[in-house]
Order: sequence, then C-alpha cells, then structure tokens
Amino acid sequence: MYFFKYLLYPLLFIYFIITSLKNFLFEINFLKSKKFDLPLIGIGNLSFGGTGKTPMSEFIIENFNQNFNLAFLSRGYKRTTSGFVLATNDSKVDTIGDEPFQIFKKFKNLKVAVDENRSNGIKNLIQMFPSLDAIVLDDVFQHRYINLKLNILLTSYNKPFFEDYLLPIGTLRETVNGMQRANVIVVTKCPINMENKEKELISQKLKLKTNQDLFFASVSYNEILDGKEKINISELKNRKVLLLTGIADTNSIVEYLKLKKIDFDHLSFGDHHVYNQSDYSKISSKFENYSIVTTEKDFYKLSLFPFKNEIYFLKIKTKFLCSERKFIKKIEQAIAN
Repeated sequence: MYFFKYLLYPLLFIYFIITSLKNFLFEINFLKSKKFDLPLIGIGNLSFGGTGKTPMSEFIIENFNQNFNLAFLSRGYKRTTSGFVLATNDSKVDTIGDEPFQIFKKFKNLKVAVDENRSNGIKNLIQMFPSLDAIVLDDVFQHRYINLKLNILLTSYNKPFFEDYLLPIGTLRETVNGMQRANVIVVTKCPINMENKEKELISQKLKLKTNQDLFFASVSYNEILDGKEKINISELKNRKVLLLTGIADTNSIVEYLKLKKIDFDHLSFGDHHVYNQSDYSKISSKFENYSIVTTEKDFYKLSLFPFKNEIYFLKIKTKFLCSERKFIKKIEQAIAN
C-alpha cells in the first residue's frame, strides 16, 4: 500500500501545480472574482465531502429564513439536468440533486436553485427575485469566480485538513494555505464533551489570522425517526435493522446507533450514491425483514423504489459547543450590512 502511494506522488505534484497556479492568478487579479450587490454566504471545505455542509446550510437557513428573504444555490451534484434549474413542486431528486431537494422539502418559503456556474445562478436568482436579502451557497470554497460576503470553511474533527494531504494521496482539493481565504472556520463533528485544552491545541495548529473566527460544533440526531410514520429510536431495539448510507462520513450516525444500543447491519455506498434497480433488488432480497434506517437525503432517493421494508431517516442538526450566538451574529452582520 505504501509503495502504491509513492507511485501517486507525481500526480500529487501535478495537481499541486494546477491548483496553486489557479489560486495565484486570483491573488494577482489576473483571474477576477465577480462582486454582486447581494450578500453571498458561502459554505465549503478544503477536502472532498464529509464535513457537514448540508447541516450547516440548514442551520443558517433555519435561523434566518423567517426574518430575511433568502435563496439557496448549489451545484446540484449528480443531477440529470444541467444549467440553471429553479426548484418547484415538480422537482425530483434527480433533477436538482439530493441535498438541494432535501433543503427544498424542508424549507417551504425558501428559493432553491442549482447551477454548476455559480455566477450565472446568482444572476438568475437576482433577476427572478429582486427582493432577495441574501443567497446561501453550498460547496463553493474553491469557486473563486464570485466574491463572497462571508466565507465559511468547514473541517471535521476526525480528519482536520491540517492532517490531510492533497489529492490523490489524500482528500484535499487544494493546499492548506487556502484556509487563509476563510472568514470563519468551523470544526464540525466534535465530541459533545470536548475539552478546552483540545480546542486550544486545534486553534494553535490552524494558526488563524486576526480577522478569522474559529468555532466548534457537533452533530445531534433527533430521537424521533421520520418516514411514512414516526417512531422513537428505542422501538428499533427488538427489530432487525439495516443502516443504509450513501454519504462520505458515516462515523457519526454509526456511533449514534451504537450509543442507543441498536444492533444493526450496515450497507454503505459512496457519497451522493444514486440507487439503481440492482441496489433495490439486492437490498430487498438480502434484507427482506429488516427495518431500514438511513439519512434524510438517502430517504428521498430510496422512496423512488417500491420497498416493502419500513424505512426511517434520522434528522441531523449542527449543534455549536459554544459561542453559537457569536456565529449567528456573524451571519446577521453579513446579511444586514
């Protein structure tokens, strides 16, 4: 395995040159970031997936959607459409992507759109909804062609970017120096009982600039599982349970079920997995008498198939360990000023 890694180092070097050159061209203004009059709040990471961007997007939307006219813009990863698409009641998971679909279903008065060209997506949203107060953008840290009012960078507690490596050796999309563009850094998926000493150690390793704020957050799950009907998680203790996931990082949901003393089998697919007929046949035959527990975004995709299994999903939320009010104030200032 280690020998194989050495073979990848030339590719790592090429990737380093390409990403560093692109960032350098932006730094010297050879490549330009477009500025919009509307406040843009970006959520992203340096690595590929697993840092909790969707729960963070939902946290911001949940706290500000009632008092401000917001829109949510995403690339719409693995959708079957292209270009700008505004979510409507006729939208499906495959036409706008799993995470935008989840957010659209959850926040009824929120404008949700997808566009791989974020500048074009922003322009369309502003033209269609002139009274917008702000746009929340998902997975946009490397999309430097737009100028963000607030740039939020997420990194997970179990795999912080300062302990990771560039692709293809690690999962980083760019070097750790990219963190300097962030206004706010949030370490996500932290232990709920995380000690201050550990927070200070992480802060020292990050070497923050004076204009950067650091926050620590964990994830929490609702004990009431949703689906065609609602049940308390304790009701799963006497059942055969299949945990079915298509996400990048399953540690949190696995640990939560173990904490609740649920015995389960786990069938794990890659992030944003698109379930197909073969998956359906395999799950239906091998786990015929199982209750299925899954994530919210996986639930909507699984609902497209005629499963006889009872299928439930766990609602996940971002929970700040401290300074939540300060984080909310940062968002408030970005929108209002």
